[in-house]
Amino acid sequence: NGQPVNESAPLAPAKAVAWRPQVEQKVMAASQVRGVALRPGVVYGKSGGLTGLWFSGAANGGVRVVGDGRNRWAMVHVDDLAQAYVLAAENGLGGEVFNLVNDAHATVQEMAAAASKAAGNASPIVHVPVDEAAQSAGDMAEALALDQLIGNQKAVRVLNWRPTHAAFVDETPTYYAAWKASV
Repeated sequence: NGQPVNESAPLAPAKAVAWRPQVEQKVMAASQVRGVALRPGVVYGKSGGLTGLWFSGAANGGVRVVGDGRNRWAMVHVDDLAQAYVLAAENGLGGEVFNLVNDAHATVQEMAAAASKAAGNASPIVHVPVDEAAQSAGDMAEALALDQLIGNQKAVRVLNWRPTHAAFVDETPTYYAAWKASV
C-alpha cells in the first residue's frame, strides 16, 4: 500500500534472520525481566556496517548492490539508535516491540550512488543478481535484496524518541569523512 508498516505487521524475515521472531517471543514471555524487543534498521554512521562496505567499494573501484537497487532499506544512525536503547531502558516498559528507523525511504540504488559520489570518484554501481550474491554471501543475499518500508511512530510516541541525524543520502559526504577517519 506504500505506507510504512508498524510493529504489529506480520513478520516475514529473510532466512538469514529467521531466528529473530522466536527470540523476540522468548524475551517478551520472560517473567524475570521486563523484556523489550528493539528492531533497528540498517545502522549507518561511524565505521563498519553495510554503508562502510559501500564506502570501501567506492574508494576501491566499485560499489556492489545485491539486486536491482530499487528496494529500500530501513535505516538508523548509530547515535540515534543508542539514544533509543537508553530511552527504552529508562522507560521500563515490558512486553513492547519498537521499530528503530529514521523517516527516510531512499532506495538502495540512491544510497549506493551517494556513497560512490562521496568518495570523490565515479565508482560504478555493480548490480549483482541475488542468486549470484548468495554464492558468497549465503542467506544474507536475500536479506540485502528485501524492500523495507518500516515506520517508527510507536517509538516516537511511546519513548519520545526522535532521530536527529540526517538521513544517509542527505549527508553522505559527512558520513564518508567519518568512515574514512575511522579506518
